[in-house]
Amino acid sequence: MFLEGAGWDNELCCLQEPNAMELTLNMPVIQFKPSESKKKGSKGIYPCPCYYYPIRTGTRERPSYMITIDLKSGKAEADHWIKRGTAIQLSLMQ
Repeated sequence: MFLEGAGWDNELCCLQEPNAMELTLNMPVIQFKPSESKKKGSKGIYPCPCYYYPIRTGTRERPSYMITIDLKSGKAEADHWIKRGTAIQLSLMQ
């Protein structure tokens, strides 16, 4: 898994500003835990989209969007990461 548009703080387990010239970085392992869906947006949480392919629009035959993963937004609000286009990708173009 790769994070695009943000950095990751391993100590606080939250998003942070990326280092200079760092477009993508490897994400740590994420453990998915099933739970009932929550309709309300939680403060300090960024609903990060996860895509199969770097081309986010996908195609008719192969849609790219997979799931939304809630990540701690760190010092910035969730709107900051939305404007930056922060997303998780499962593959990178080589």
